[in-house]
Parts: sequence; C-alpha cells; structure tokens
Amino acid sequence: MKVCNKQNIPENLDEKLKQLLDILMYKKCLIIFDDVHNVFIDGQLAGEYKSEYQDYQNFFTTLAEVEHQSHVILISQEQCAEMQCLDEELYPIKSLELSGLDDVEILKGTGLKNEDSWLKLINLYEGNPVYLKSIAISIKKIFDGDVAEFLADNSLIITKNMQDNFNQLFNKLSPIEQQLVLELSKFNQPVSREYLRQSLDLSSMDLINGLQSLQQRYLVTKIKEDKILFKLSSVFQEYVKNCCLN
Repeated sequence: MKVCNKQNIPENLDEKLKQLLDILMYKKCLIIFDDVHNVFIDGQLAGEYKSEYQDYQNFFTTLAEVEHQSHVILISQEQCAEMQCLDEELYPIKSLELSGLDDVEILKGTGLKNEDSWLKLINLYEGNPVYLKSIAISIKKIFDGDVAEFLADNSLIITKNMQDNFNQLFNKLSPIEQQLVLELSKFNQPVSREYLRQSLDLSSMDLINGLQSLQQRYLVTKIKEDKILFKLSSVFQEYVKNCCLN
C-alpha cells in the first residue's frame, strides 16, 4: 500500500475518510483524540454533536463498525455514544472510566507536609489529579503546606480554579440534568430513581435520559444495594450547594 503524501490526498471528505480507514486496516497505527467533549453541544444531553463536528460522529461510528488493526483512543470528560458497545466480544471497543487515584505518589513534589495525612486528602477530593493540584496550591499558600491543619477544618474547599471549571461544566448541562443535579445535591446519601421522579415530577423518559447523561459525564454514580440508587460526585455536590443553590 502506498504511503499518503500531499499529492495523493483527495479533496473530498468521504474519500479522505476511506483513505484513512485503508491505512488503519493495513498499517498498525495509534491515533489519540484528546478533549473529545469539546465537539459536543452545551445545554443538551451528553454526546450531542455540534453541527460543525458532525463528521466526527460519522468517523467514530465507522471506526466502531469496520474491522481494522489499529488503535484509536478517545479521551473525554463526556462519553461518546458511538464508542459504547453492549457486546465487547463482537466489537473490540473498551470504555474505561478512570477512577480516582489512591496513591500518595501523586502528591510527591508538591511541597505538602504530613505525608500520613495525604491519603485522607486524596480520598476527600476523589483522587482527581486536577482537584488535588488546585487544593495543594491553596494548602501551601494558606497552611504553609500543613495537610493535617487543613483537614482539621473538616471542610471540602472548592478553590477558585475548581469553581471556574465547574461553572463551565454546569452550564454545559441540559435543563433536565441541572434539575437532577440540584435535587441530588441536597442529599449526602444515594437517592432512588423513584424518589427523583416524584420530587421533580419528571417523565420516565426524561428521568432515565437525564441520569444516563449525567453518568456519561461522570458526575453521577449508580450504586447497587437493595434497590438501584444514584449519587452525585461529592466534590461537584459541594460546588452545587455553595454556588448554585444560594
């Protein structure tokens, strides 16, 4: 197979896609798409593509359906529906949710003190590297790096940087998701789907679609007990309680 150069790259988008798929079939390639969530529409349920990025949807769909020997990695704060698959034996698609880190090594080199308190700090901020980096800066500036003194306040602090990020995230949510988030933020315990439907007077369709979308954004976790319950991310919940309910 010929290697592509500027002379043999077609102008037509469909032909370009076909040429790329040919390469992925006959060559072992690795393609990484970062920040895929930026191609989705704000104010809609997760995974709705902006009009100018519809070609990405077609491309991702084709990648999931056509057999090839390459690897394509999508990194996103919002799950791409085209990459979800019910039968991973038939389709080699893996959707890996990165759970929080629980290794104190993540705080090495931050200048924080009281290493025996680091794991508690990591758990408080759900092991999220972005949250931990932001709060570590505040602990250094306000507590001279003393993690134990910070934890003694027994407070989950939302830094200005976190708040700015959460403002953008909250504004990306659909109206139904915002209703669900506001309601879930009132409870420290997981809440049932039946309770949410009654308290918000949502149709079954809106409730199911809203909860699924929030899970695709990694903001809500499904918990299996006697019945299925749903819980909001504790850090995002603190933001909502302090910045959206007042």
